[in-house]
Amino acid sequence: MTDGHNGSEHTGLRVERDEFIASMAAFPTGVTIVTTLDEDSAAVGLTCNAFMSVSAEPPLVLVAVDKTSNTLPALRRNGRFVVNFLAAGREALALLGATKRTDKFVEIPWRGSDHFGLPILHEDTIAHASCDVVREIEAGDHVLLLGRVHDVSPPEPTAVPLLYFKRTYDQWPLTS
Repeated sequence: MTDGHNGSEHTGLRVERDEFIASMAAFPTGVTIVTTLDEDSAAVGLTCNAFMSVSAEPPLVLVAVDKTSNTLPALRRNGRFVVNFLAAGREALALLGATKRTDKFVEIPWRGSDHFGLPILHEDTIAHASCDVVREIEAGDHVLLLGRVHDVSPPEPTAVPLLYFKRTYDQWPLTS
């Protein structure tokens, strides 16, 4: 590198966890719940704002899952998932999805997708994408799942998404 910064002189620097999280919270994101089925065909899932579209040809998305997630074993076993894009006003569901509870979807209405009957949270979402895992990538304390999209449901023109910014939920356009 011509600027004299090859990174080696920075190896002693450490970003503190709290500062890192606070800085990343400055990036507004949509809120999703990634769902799949457990070994008993019950819905399981987790709240995920670390989601992105990767490619249109072929259609690929990426989700980041904490290695300690109770949902990760089912995601690995099934190799399939649905990304449910939450609607504005569904903060309570986002908070529930972020817990370690094993029964969090018992009282949440869902319907099975055309793609292997995966859980679509149809009453709480503005859109969804059903995917097959095509690659798993280790990334620190998370696992990145690259998913090939097989089924989608785009939002209605009047749909309003749930947003996450500075550790709070809101909607677009912002109300606060």
